Amino acid sequence: MLPLLKKWVNEEMRMMQNNDSHVKEGNKNFIFNSTGNIMIATTETDSSNMDESSRRVFNEVSVFFAAMTRAITNTPRPGSNENYSIYNYEALAKVIGGSGCFIHCTQEDIKYTSSSFGANFSKELLSALLALPTGSGSLAFAQAMISSIGQEGLKLSSESDTTNSKVGNIVFVCEFLFGMPIISAIVIYADSRSQKFTSQAGPCVKTSSTKTEMTLHKDVYMFVTPSFIKEYAADLDSIITSSEYGNFVSYLQSLLNDSLWIDGIYEEDRKVSGNALTDGHTYRIVGQNLGHEAGKLTLDGKEIPTNSWSDTEIKFTPSGVTDTPAPLVLTTKAQTTENMGNYKVVKADNK
Repeated sequence: MLPLLKKWVNEEMRMMQNNDSHVKEGNKNFIFNSTGNIMIATTETDSSNMDESSRRVFNEVSVFFAAMTRAITNTPRPGSNENYSIYNYEALAKVIGGSGCFIHCTQEDIKYTSSSFGANFSKELLSALLALPTGSGSLAFAQAMISSIGQEGLKLSSESDTTNSKVGNIVFVCEFLFGMPIISAIVIYADSRSQKFTSQAGPCVKTSSTKTEMTLHKDVYMFVTPSFIKEYAADLDSIITSSEYGNFVSYLQSLLNDSLWIDGIYEEDRKVSGNALTDGHTYRIVGQNLGHEAGKLTLDGKEIPTNSWSDTEIKFTPSGVTDTPAPLVLTTKAQTTENMGNYKVVKADNK
């Protein structure tokens, strides 16, 4: 048995060696947007070979990044008079962890050593973090990106009462490899209280060559485009006024500040579009931060008993026909109130 196994292993190794000449790594061309937050990479020499469906997938990344940026920068940071910054790792982590669009793939600590300074330092640091080949273009955005992260770090490290001192940034990598679109997200971050980090990445960077050693962190995620932004928030040309886009931004903000967010009322899997609820039918209120303990649901000031109550869903069955629409109000156990609109209860067809 052993000689046969040894012969099989030797044969497999020989075949692998013979096939080495047929296994080649594809060459990738890549380009960044102006801020460096979105990178497009492809094995195609002609960008016109990218099909329309792949272009739409990559467009959706831009929509998500815009929504995430708007949600973060418009949300007040707890214990501060300022809003979150896009370079605040705490904010990035909350959106990544709660959005349901990211699958954590790898985590890595990178010990970086450099004798460069200024723009060269920023370019070399970013190339190392993103695993770009040496001499990979000018990366004109590198110094501005690293400097912005450093400025956020100085701001956080100067606040004595802050409990989180991590700063970072996110880069979406959209790859079109041999006809297949693949999207990942790279999150780089560091401790802003590290003197070695702020001395090089802050706004007052060194102007002479000094060997610098620092430890940074890198998480890589597979990014799945959000299914609830249909056709890129309904209409890319009117994205600011799109109700779907605004609802998605509100959802992301609820992840940051633990605020109450209501998606809507559903009967089975169909979202209720009118203002009529049917007597004796069971409905679901779907949302975020509804509370783990039951609160109160009222229609025109009269309490409606709930069948079940969780942090993301409330089931209730209205009873008793009402003549005119009246406010349907949800109050959580924490006394957060949401007026869900005016509804009436109508008689079921079989009654």
